[in-house]
Amino acid sequence: MKENKVIIITMILNLIVAIIKFTSGVIFSFSTLIGDSIQSFIDFITDITSLIANRIGKRRANKTYPFGYGQVYYLANIFTGALLFLIGIFILYQFFFFTGKLKPNLTLFILIIIVLAIKLIVVKLLNHYGKKFKSELMIEASRESNTDFISTCVVLIILILSVLEQSISININVDKIGSLGMAIYVFYISIIMIIGNVRGILANDEENNEMKKEIINELNIFKELDIKNVRIIKMSTYYSVFIKVKVKDNLTIKEYLLIQKRIKAHLKSKNKVIRFIDVEPV
Repeated sequence: MKENKVIIITMILNLIVAIIKFTSGVIFSFSTLIGDSIQSFIDFITDITSLIANRIGKRRANKTYPFGYGQVYYLANIFTGALLFLIGIFILYQFFFFTGKLKPNLTLFILIIIVLAIKLIVVKLLNHYGKKFKSELMIEASRESNTDFISTCVVLIILILSVLEQSISININVDKIGSLGMAIYVFYISIIMIIGNVRGILANDEENNEMKKEIINELNIFKELDIKNVRIIKMSTYYSVFIKVKVKDNLTIKEYLLIQKRIKAHLKSKNKVIRFIDVEPV
């Protein structure tokens, strides 16, 4: 399966998860599950922004954007972080004003188990194909889905505690506490996401020395050129590579352009996170 196809499949699964969570939360007056469903809707929106960002981010560099369009991934993640922060406000509002009383039962328990199973499939799909395609975008999406999976596990624990609450005469509203905890957790995740990606935009010229060594080793097979300098620039989840070479005197322009084309194809085949390659003769 191709990268975009996997993202579309996980996007549909995330939408199904969000609908099941929200509907169940409303029917059974489970405020923590309602809050968790909003986070799942955010996962669905993240998948859409990932598709758009992936399409834009793969565009070739030009005069206006000489380093390519890699920063679009940072912007997409900042947008997601801002949405999460707003969701945190909604969950906090729900904590103070939601007056529903949780009605735990076997049906609700089964629905949450089904949601966990679907979410686990999403995590495994993104993680497997993210590693297969060497796609940092999909690996990051798998981490976000794993976060949602963990939060749903917390919802399940709260449901179990609410059953015990009915069996034991105590005056603690477990659902309310769970809703507050969900709000704090969403605030934390959103702030970390926003800060991390803003920092990425401001410091996107950080070089990857390990990747640089790998590229130099791969370039050694091109005996017609003398490699003078290699620079790697991180652009969100992908990298731009700038190579300066000394061309042998007996090499024609046509032969040089053919070698240049071979270098680009070879490096991209070896490392999927490389989006832009510039080979400049000195």
